[in-house]
Amino acid sequence: MKFRFHSSDMPGRDIWCPDAEVAHAFKGSSDVFSGIYRTDSGVGPLAAGECVVDFERFRKLSEVAVARFTASDQGILRSLSLGFIATALVLIDRAGHPAPAMPGPAQELAWAALRDQHARAMPV
Repeated sequence: MKFRFHSSDMPGRDIWCPDAEVAHAFKGSSDVFSGIYRTDSGVGPLAAGECVVDFERFRKLSEVAVARFTASDQGILRSLSLGFIATALVLIDRAGHPAPAMPGPAQELAWAALRDQHARAMPV
C-alpha cells in the first residue's frame, strides 16, 4: 500500500507517495521531533492511504529542527535529525513553500544538495 502526501492548501496534488512502511516511519519521526522541539508537526494522521500536511505548522517544525541541528553538539541527535530534515526540505519544496532560513550560504548549499539527493528517492 502507498500513502499519498499532500498539502492542506493544495488538496489532491500529491507531493510524495511512499510505501506504507516509509510513510509510517516519517510520520513517527515527525511526531518524535515535534515532541522534542515542543511544536506541532503539522503532519496529519495516516488514514485511508493519505496524509495531509499543514505546511504553516510543518515549516515551523522544520525551522526549529534546522536551527537545533546547527546549534547542537550532540552527534547522535544531529545524525537522527539529518534524514528528517532532508525529507522535510523536499516536501516543503514540492509544496511550493519557502525553505527554512539557513545559518549561512555554505549550509544552504549543503542542505540543497542533500534535499536534491533525497528528492530522487521520493516517488510522487
